[in-house]
Amino acid sequence: MASPPFGATAVATDHVAAPYSAALLQPRAFQYEMLDESLRRNIIVAMDTGSGKTLIAILRIQAELEKASPEKLIWFLAPNVALADQQAKVITEQIPSVQTRLLRGADGVDHWSEQWIWDDVLRNIKIVISTHQILLDALIHGFVQMAKLSLLVFDEAHHCMSDHPASRILRDFFHPQLAINKEQTPAILGLTASPVVNSKAGKLEELETNLHAISRTPKRHREELLHHTHLPTLVALTYHTASTAKQFPLLPSLGQLRTSLDIEQDPYVKALMQTCTTTDDSSQLKRVRLGRKTYCQDQLKKLATRAQTVEKELGPWGTYWYIIACTQKLKVGVGDQSASLELLDDDEKTYLEKHLSSLLSCVSEEAVPRLDNECLSGKVLRLIDFLVAEGIPGFTGLVFVKTRAEVAVLSELLSTHPSLTNHYAVSTFVGASTSVNRRSNIAELVDVRSQVSTLDDLRLGRKNLVVTTSALEEGIDVSACNVVICFDHPPNLKSLIQRRGRARKSESKFALMLADDDDPSTISTWHELEESMRKLYEDDMRELRDLEALEATHEGDREFVVARTGAKLLLSDAVSHLSHFCNLLPTSHGAPVFTYQDHSQEEGQRAITAKVVLPISVDGSVREASGQCVWITEKNAKRDAAFEAYKQLYGAGLISDNLLPIRGDDEAIAHVKAEVGKIPSLIQVVGQSKPWHLVAQQWQAVKDISSLRCYEIVLKREDETIVRMHMLLPCNLPVIRHPIPLFWDASTTFSAKVYPSSSTPSRMNHAVQSTDSLFSSVFRSRMEAAKSDYVALFAPAEDDHDTKWAEHWSGTIKGERLRQMDASVSSLSSLGIVHDLTQNGVPYILKGFEEQSSDFNTLQSQDTPTHENELYLQVSRFPKRTDFLHPVPSGVEKAVRKANKILLRPEDCEVDRLPLPYVYFAAMVPSILHRIGVCLLARFLCDTLLAPIELSQLDLVITAFTTSAAHEPSNYQRQEYLGDSVLKFLTSLSLMSERLRWHEGILSSAKDHIVSNASLAKAALEAGLDTFIQTKSFTGRKWRPLYVSDLLDSTAEEPREMSTKTLADVVEALIGAAFLDGGLDKAIAALKIFLPRVFWSRVDDRNEILFSAYDIPIVYPPHFTQLEQLIGYDFIHKALPLEALTHPSYAGTNVSASYERLEFLGDVCLDIIVSSTSFAHEPPIPTHGLHLIRTAVVNANFLAFLCLALSMPVTRTTIVTEGEARISSHETTIPRQIWQFMRQTAPAVRLAQQDCLKRYEALRGPILESLQQGTHIPWSLLARLDAPKFFSDIIESVTGAIYIDSHGSLAACEAFLETLGVMGYLRRLMEGGVALYHPKEELGHLANTESVTYEVFRGQGGDAGGKESRLGCAVWVGEREVARVGDGLCVLEVETRAAEEAVRILKTETRVEM
Repeated sequence: MASPPFGATAVATDHVAAPYSAALLQPRAFQYEMLDESLRRNIIVAMDTGSGKTLIAILRIQAELEKASPEKLIWFLAPNVALADQQAKVITEQIPSVQTRLLRGADGVDHWSEQWIWDDVLRNIKIVISTHQILLDALIHGFVQMAKLSLLVFDEAHHCMSDHPASRILRDFFHPQLAINKEQTPAILGLTASPVVNSKAGKLEELETNLHAISRTPKRHREELLHHTHLPTLVALTYHTASTAKQFPLLPSLGQLRTSLDIEQDPYVKALMQTCTTTDDSSQLKRVRLGRKTYCQDQLKKLATRAQTVEKELGPWGTYWYIIACTQKLKVGVGDQSASLELLDDDEKTYLEKHLSSLLSCVSEEAVPRLDNECLSGKVLRLIDFLVAEGIPGFTGLVFVKTRAEVAVLSELLSTHPSLTNHYAVSTFVGASTSVNRRSNIAELVDVRSQVSTLDDLRLGRKNLVVTTSALEEGIDVSACNVVICFDHPPNLKSLIQRRGRARKSESKFALMLADDDDPSTISTWHELEESMRKLYEDDMRELRDLEALEATHEGDREFVVARTGAKLLLSDAVSHLSHFCNLLPTSHGAPVFTYQDHSQEEGQRAITAKVVLPISVDGSVREASGQCVWITEKNAKRDAAFEAYKQLYGAGLISDNLLPIRGDDEAIAHVKAEVGKIPSLIQVVGQSKPWHLVAQQWQAVKDISSLRCYEIVLKREDETIVRMHMLLPCNLPVIRHPIPLFWDASTTFSAKVYPSSSTPSRMNHAVQSTDSLFSSVFRSRMEAAKSDYVALFAPAEDDHDTKWAEHWSGTIKGERLRQMDASVSSLSSLGIVHDLTQNGVPYILKGFEEQSSDFNTLQSQDTPTHENELYLQVSRFPKRTDFLHPVPSGVEKAVRKANKILLRPEDCEVDRLPLPYVYFAAMVPSILHRIGVCLLARFLCDTLLAPIELSQLDLVITAFTTSAAHEPSNYQRQEYLGDSVLKFLTSLSLMSERLRWHEGILSSAKDHIVSNASLAKAALEAGLDTFIQTKSFTGRKWRPLYVSDLLDSTAEEPREMSTKTLADVVEALIGAAFLDGGLDKAIAALKIFLPRVFWSRVDDRNEILFSAYDIPIVYPPHFTQLEQLIGYDFIHKALPLEALTHPSYAGTNVSASYERLEFLGDVCLDIIVSSTSFAHEPPIPTHGLHLIRTAVVNANFLAFLCLALSMPVTRTTIVTEGEARISSHETTIPRQIWQFMRQTAPAVRLAQQDCLKRYEALRGPILESLQQGTHIPWSLLARLDAPKFFSDIIESVTGAIYIDSHGSLAACEAFLETLGVMGYLRRLMEGGVALYHPKEELGHLANTESVTYEVFRGQGGDAGGKESRLGCAVWVGEREVARVGDGLCVLEVETRAAEEAVRILKTETRVEM
């Protein structure tokens, strides 16, 4: 299983690919051709150096991994260690989904003498890279069996001749196995630029026999002739051998030094003398003395020999520098037990250094060679002249020499020569030999450890000239060069071809250095070579001209006509039409690939057909097409294939009747788009519906009170019942589940609960009188005297008050009579409103009595003098408000409290008989009726437009059609948030299953049109939904008792303006309501109402279609079982994980489609899981918080980080060799990550992966800490990660694959997201404590009305490594620069960091001001 989401470490591999390697991997048509050939039979790919043989090998290995048995190995063989090391890096980089192992002599392979060692080394390994000798030895000793290999790749396959180890592998093991069991014999792929290394007849046939393969060279298509014919110009650099250089007198002295040294003083002899105890020891000492066979003598001999070569080839300056450098190496090596001079004791190093230094001290200052023409050979001078002439910007070159000593000296010479220092940056490259003798050689100056970056430096321009031996002739990837110079004659034809292949740039030069005294036949040979190269180039250009002339001929035309529209496809237009289609695919990897087959039977005859393969974004059933005719030219064959491909696309519904690529415009969706058109953002809609108008209409059918429905309204204050009233209506009310809160003042809240009543008032007129009495108590001035046809009738619910209640409580009593009443609370509650007659009857609530005034100012009337012991009425103002649905604003409440204690004289007042509890009820009737009216409207909507959904929760509908402007207890915003996700999910699911051949681009376009605000707004208008949308806030200011006659005579509400977004939001909120009420099936029912022209069906049916679509036979790569373990899901249909991890660039075999369609589905699966989970959180999260949380969790950089972090441990064995007798095996674990399984063949993708991995390794710790413990989302760190989109894409594609394979189980998808870490972080965000705002959004809030501007620039924060300078950003708020940051890697990062800094500064300033 995978490790905890935030506990993974960065992947550790044996090799990190050098940047240059992937840059050369550019798949082209001829490489596909070679791959196809190699899958059919064993072949030797014969292609020029630098033409992409490595990519063919990569593609072939990937194909083998798809089908090979888990226990089989792929073995890649290289002729030398340097090439093996490089190819191991490239293979590991390009195929990270399996473990690779590089085997080298330096690893102690020679000492692996037991089977268990090899078993441990190869455990969990799929690809092995080594030299030929290592595999040969393993086969000889039986540690590896040929039957265990599934593929053998021979790089530089021309070595498979004679007794070469490569040839012996084939002769002694491959061919015998082939004779025994062909099925258990590995396939073979050979790679070479020169299958024939000399001119002897029959060598090619011998090579093919040895490799059991045929040599294949790709057909040179016209495109390759146009773009890749860059044969270098051969340049002969003739130099004078009669050099004028001074003779360096030290060289003869060096030769004499060896013989002049006293052998008795040699450290080795002295050591033998001290340890000599036996006869054998005495014999050994005697042999050493006579033969002078000591380490020091041997080193001096080698030094003298190399110095002579340097003197001859380079001149005296080179000799002097070489001896000094070797002496210095000895001096530095004293006391150093590193690899340098490891077999020499310090005594020997000191001894040699002493005598060499003494020799050098004999050279007078005048005799020291200078770096001038007199001390350089004629050969070097000619080379310098040539380099001076070629020193142009952009130059890259190689100089091939014979010996490693020449490499060291010539590179120093060229680096320091004054004519060259301003134009050339020189480096070295030699073979990576691991010989102990070589490592202990004082004459060896080039340290291979220092050349690790040489080829990278050459590619990146840090170096532009490399001095090398034959190590760079073959195999190793080198950037294309302007100039290649052979300082010595190439030893054979193979070397010539290999070296020439390095000069691949346009107008490049291949220079051969020739001595003026060379044998005439030798000079003639090189002149003949120059002539043959020129003729070869001319032949190529002539062939190109002939082809161009031939293709100008007309071979006829064909056409395809669409009957319905008359649109016509001509053969001549087919290629451009097909290219246009591919350009519209949702990926940059969208070029069609054409291959050709020549059916010619006779010399000079041309009979060509073509085949085209479209990108894997296109459905597999129409991805390939072949031409139907045979043509003389490739041009017309190509047109023919394109013509058939385009017809095929049309037949599959991917091309419209106008012969244009469709963009989600099938008939249903096109109809939606056509009707939507361009809807303005603000449109006029009908007025808000009047629910009581519908009730008034039903009063017309009422004959008597028995026709009415009776409901009981219980008014409570906290748990105290204040009053119980009946309400009579001509219609049924929907169930009102929750009490209606009524806010009397800031400290007093009532609630009204509506129930169906089992009892009914006996007489209609009594109910009318009761209603009239209620309204008169509060709304007397708003009533019409002649009307009593109230739309809702009210009567007390107490049975004993049914008949005489209205008569008993009607009218008023004089204020003087209050003096005679009991001042108890019960008595006060039986009284009604107090009216101050001196103030036109202003209403008050009686609170009690007071005998005298302690505060004169509390008297309402100031004109009447007060008298001691006089009784006054203590009252409070009756609210003027008629809106009790909304809490009292704080300012209003303060004013009310200030005037709360008021005293009135009884004689100035009169009091209503209707008790105060009924008055409270009467005052709240407008609010209660409003809320009941909204419920009636919702019920009407459910019974009409929404009837097919069969919604059971009315509150969800009310919420859905209520805008925030209505100021109701709830509005649609939260449900719209959920409905938006549900809509996108169901739309994507329907499109995906209905249009199995549509690629992601068409699917996305269709989905975007369906779910667009314009489309949904149009749907709302067509359905008549606009009249139900509540936009007006209830205030009660103009409320009047509702009369049936007025309602029947009233006209519709005036039209109103509404945004299209509001209309769309309400549709989405209703979809959300349907989902909450009954899941996805009810949401589908809602979609059928609003988008009837789009194809909707049951979710289970859609899931089954998709599940069945992937029931296809495939070859499942064995290593993909690790993927299933990693994500914690076992797939039924193995085609799903394979497709989910296939990048659009993938050009290999065993592929049905790229991951884009699954990513399209997985995106909405992720969205609906996150949205529904956050929506259901308790306590509910506000809408804005929901959006912020979703944005954070589905953020591409966040998902990419989790993709990089998710891993599982896999075992890797390391063998430690400490001498022949001490070999130990150590098991370690390395993380296997999900992104490593992604199949791709684009160099840009692999480079992007590696670059992102480096950033991940640097940022992992800080990001994890922030995700686990931080108070803010690590926006800037995630932006700095700058992860390529494919990292998050494969998370979504795997989610989509799991959804389909699990028959539509979102729970299974959620389990994967839990493993990934998405759900854990989602919970942390929902629980609070983490600031959700993106810094840029937060800065916008802080800026208030001022504008925020980001100014991105380049130049600050450049690193010391000389790399391209990094990005910086200044952020302005208004006219002020608030913050400035640098050292950025991408624009989003620096903008985010600048915003963070600006937010910090502005908040600090705000705190200071406070």
